[in-house]
Amino acid sequence: MQRDGASGTDWRDAASYAALSEADRSLFAWEWLRRSPRYAAAARGMDGGGADAAAKFGLVRFEAPQLAVPHARPLWSAQVHPHVLPVERGPAGRPEDSFDLADFGAIATLFAGGGAEHLLLSDGLRTVRLDGAPGTFSHGPVCLAYRLHGAGAAERPLLTLRRFLSLCRSGRFSSSLHPREARARRWILVLRAADALAAGAGQREIASELLSRTAGEPQWRSREPSVRSQAQRLVASARSFARGGYRSLLG
Repeated sequence: MQRDGASGTDWRDAASYAALSEADRSLFAWEWLRRSPRYAAAARGMDGGGADAAAKFGLVRFEAPQLAVPHARPLWSAQVHPHVLPVERGPAGRPEDSFDLADFGAIATLFAGGGAEHLLLSDGLRTVRLDGAPGTFSHGPVCLAYRLHGAGAAERPLLTLRRFLSLCRSGRFSSSLHPREARARRWILVLRAADALAAGAGQREIASELLSRTAGEPQWRSREPSVRSQAQRLVASARSFARGGYRSLLG
């Protein structure tokens, strides 16, 4: 029987990765981080806490590595995730301008650490991340002020602001502001290839399962050179992402 890789996911079972087809980039990045033996060891050692140790991995707190999408709620730090929107408590405004954390129930994850409050609003597939000073979100309804600066630097947090305002207005994540990632199918294949390598599969086996069934036949390398090239690129991408290349997904 084919053994599973570090993620505990059967790389041959496409259904095990199906949720990722709807996930945003930050959650793809989480799927790579949770597969890291170094991260898994650190998370176990800290028993889910330790903000300073988590920061080494780009998080504001440890998330259990056994939690896959859509169950995971990773809180990426603003240092690695430029989509984090900085906010502060503003002057009191109209009731309709107030944000009340209690209204967001199960989709809200709040963590206080490092002299700040870190808020993640997520349904497991789409995310909105905000940072504020202590008490920004946890002390009842608040009229938030949003801090944006620069031309290029403001672009990503501005998208987060638009997503946040839409969520506040409708109570739902906007499908137009959270479109399906165009490269999701490719990223899933790369992730499955990484799991296959971790499970001890070879390039021919990966090609046969993920690219072309005929790759399992004798002399497949000479008979299907294009599939061979695709498999090589897939394996190379898997190894690059596993070495930390996944962080490009957070940009």
